[in-house]
Amino acid sequence: MSDSPYLSIVAVSRNDGHGGHLLERMQYFINSLYEQCNRYHLDTELIIVEWNPPEDKKRLFEALQWPRDTVFLKTKIIVVPHEMHITFEHSDRLPLFQMIGKNVGIRRAKGEFILATNIDILFSNELMEYLAQKKLRKDVLYRADRADSASPFNSWLQYFFKQSSAVILDFCKINVIRVNKKYGTYAADSIMDHLKVYVGYHIQKLKYQYTGRIPFYGAIHANGCGDFTLMSRSLWMKFCGYPELQMFSWNIDSVLLIAAYHFGIKEIDLRPPKNTFHMEHGSGSGWTPGKGEELLFKRIEEQKIPVLSWEDCISISRMWKRVGKLKHDVCFNEPDWGLEGYELEEKII
Repeated sequence: MSDSPYLSIVAVSRNDGHGGHLLERMQYFINSLYEQCNRYHLDTELIIVEWNPPEDKKRLFEALQWPRDTVFLKTKIIVVPHEMHITFEHSDRLPLFQMIGKNVGIRRAKGEFILATNIDILFSNELMEYLAQKKLRKDVLYRADRADSASPFNSWLQYFFKQSSAVILDFCKINVIRVNKKYGTYAADSIMDHLKVYVGYHIQKLKYQYTGRIPFYGAIHANGCGDFTLMSRSLWMKFCGYPELQMFSWNIDSVLLIAAYHFGIKEIDLRPPKNTFHMEHGSGSGWTPGKGEELLFKRIEEQKIPVLSWEDCISISRMWKRVGKLKHDVCFNEPDWGLEGYELEEKII
C-alpha cells in the first residue's frame, strides 16, 4: 500500500469496557475491516485514537489481536495521554472526548478520503465494495443508514465463532432490531412503526419548509451520523473537523452536517444494502430508544455534564441562514485543532 491511501478510517476508543464487551466489539470491527479491505483491494489506513488510556488496563495494541495479512490495510494507534485529557473542561466526569479525539485522527490522516466512524460498527460488503470502486466525489458529503443488530454476545456465536468476521456480519444482517434512516428510527419487525415514522417525517418536513423553522430539515441525514460521515480530506480540512466543544458528544456531529448544508455541500445518502451495522450495547452506555435514552440522559443530568441540545443546533442553523449561504471557509476551531503541534505517541501495527 502507498503512503497516501485512498481511504482513512478514524475511530476513538479506550480499554474501559464501555457498553459491555468493548474489546470484543473492537475485535470484530478490526477483523471485518482487514478481511474486506483485502477482499476488495481497498487501500485503507485505520487510525484508532486511544484517548486517556486507563492506567490499570492493557493498552489497545496489547489487548487486541491484529491480523497478519496487512496488504491493503495499515493500522496506527495515536495515544492522547491522561496528562493531556485533564487539561479539558469536565474531564473529571468525561473520560473521553469523542469528537476532539476524531479530530486528532482526521488531522493526521493521509487518505484522499476520510471516514469518521465508531469502533462498534461493521460495514456491509456492498458498502465496502462500493468504496473500493474509487469513484467518490471530492465535493460532496456521504452518509449511510445504520441497522442496529441484537448483541452477538448473548448468543452461541460468541462461543463457536469468536473471531469469524464473516459469521458475525451475517449474524448482524439477520438479527436487525431497528433501522436508523434519514427520516427516523423504527423497529425492524414492525411495518406500522416504519409507516408511522415515514409519514410523520414527511408531514413535519412540509411544515418546517413552509414555516422556515428548521432551515435544514429534510436536507441532512443526522440520524446516527457519528457512525458514518465520509468526505474528502480537503473538505474535512475546510471545516477543521468537528466543533471541539468540551462536552458530551451528543449532536456535535450533526453541527458539521448543518454547516455543510449552509456551505452548499451536497449530501449523498447511500442506499441499502450499502449500510452499516451497529452491535447493540449495554442500556444507558449510549443512545438507544426508550429506556436506554432515559438512562443515558439521567446520568448526564446527574453528573452535570454539558450537552448540545437539538434546539441549540436549530439556533446555530438559523444564525447561518441569516448570514446567507456561506462563501468562505468555515472553521469551527482554533488553528491547532486536532491537537496539531502536540507530539503524541503513535503505535504502528
